[in-house]
Amino acid sequence: MHDNNDNCWTLFDEVIAAGVDRVILYGPPGTGKTFTALHCNKTHTQESYRITCTDDMTNMDVTGGFLPSADGGFEWIEGAAVKAMTGGGRLVVDEIDKAGGDVFATLLNITDSDGSSIWEHPVTGQKHTASHGYTVIMTTNVEQIEELPQALIDRFPVRIRIDRPHPLALETLPLAWRDYADRMADAGAERMSLRLFQSLNKLSQRLGTEKAAKVILGDRADAFLQAVAIDTMRPIDSTPTI
Repeated sequence: MHDNNDNCWTLFDEVIAAGVDRVILYGPPGTGKTFTALHCNKTHTQESYRITCTDDMTNMDVTGGFLPSADGGFEWIEGAAVKAMTGGGRLVVDEIDKAGGDVFATLLNITDSDGSSIWEHPVTGQKHTASHGYTVIMTTNVEQIEELPQALIDRFPVRIRIDRPHPLALETLPLAWRDYADRMADAGAERMSLRLFQSLNKLSQRLGTEKAAKVILGDRADAFLQAVAIDTMRPIDSTPTI
């Protein structure tokens, strides 16, 4: 069990509670970074908007563009980033390390600090600035923060390495699996993602744990089954490992 003082998710809670509105969550995939960014630690009125970066995405995905309208013409549809910025919402930018050059430059501009983030409409020339409450959380699966461009790191001084599944996500797994899933999320070459455990849980309800483990884990099934057997025999606190 990890010390709560060294818990990445506790730190994230504290950072958001302190009013920090620019955060990068990085580290191994399958730990709940995106889910948490979209749904946790928000005001009840704050909307979330998500952008998933790819090599071939365009600025239209970020700021918007003209799309066919019902009357046969075209109308401007705002992109997720502009909606979040002008509406005081939370913008979640997934896989920021995969953004192409033009999109990356636009994201740097629109996710800058509130006093600097600005977007000018290409048709009307209207300048949009950040509304109160505008928050940006970027996620990436890079293992070292230095793998990201320095220009991005400078704009996001708070970077948290996520090395374990979110506690709420662990609650979706059988009690005896949780400690093992927590340990294996950041186990280097042996790591097993939360998504893997969730798929294993779903299949085990149909095939049983042993058969499901062999189907999904292959030669790693025995290690998992032994760990589960040990955790089943010893007293386990009802509170999920965090």
